[in-house]
Amino acid sequence: MDLSEPGPAPLQPAVPLAADTLRPSPAPAILDAYRADPDFQYDRPQAEGPSLWERFWRWVYRTVLAPLFENTSARAREWVLIALAVGILGWVLSRLLQAEGSGVFGRSAPAGGVGGPLLDADDIAEVDLHTRLADALAQADHREAVRVRYLLLLQALDAAGAIAWRRDKTNRQYVTEVAAADADHAPLFTRATRVFDAVWYGERPVSPALYAELAPLFDGASPRAA
Repeated sequence: MDLSEPGPAPLQPAVPLAADTLRPSPAPAILDAYRADPDFQYDRPQAEGPSLWERFWRWVYRTVLAPLFENTSARAREWVLIALAVGILGWVLSRLLQAEGSGVFGRSAPAGGVGGPLLDADDIAEVDLHTRLADALAQADHREAVRVRYLLLLQALDAAGAIAWRRDKTNRQYVTEVAAADADHAPLFTRATRVFDAVWYGERPVSPALYAELAPLFDGASPRAA
């Protein structure tokens, strides 16, 4: 044995680990809670599908626009989109105008109704509404009778100067005119107008009992009752 060769290095004593480097592993329940929390699912992004609005426009493109755009130039496609936009805008405006109506005469009476709309009447004072009311009641058409009651109310307000009747005015305009002419009487007329709108434009059926309950409302809203 050659004593001149160095022997193996002596073993170093083990260095004790610091107490704070030893931590128990978390319980499985805690790990499962973190895995289930979307805030901690960084490596699994959720893929969001198209919304209902997006799916609708995709359907519109496939069924309407794609056939129109087939074999067309960019300029032609632009004109098609403009035409569609104008058509949609025109439809929306027509629906709004129908919803606004043309006052009490903006909608025809139901089938079998007495008299129908007075579209040809330029002066409400010349219309024999009392006869029309009697005819409606004789035929048990109480919904039409409510309409004639409201016309009688407008006729009285026109005679009293509270409104300036015109067949193309809306009921909302009459409410505004009555409020300006007679603020104390306006709430009664406003209530009568709402009832009429619900019955006539809302196409509500009117039973004899309901008509008997509504008739005093129109009579009380008349300036002749004041």
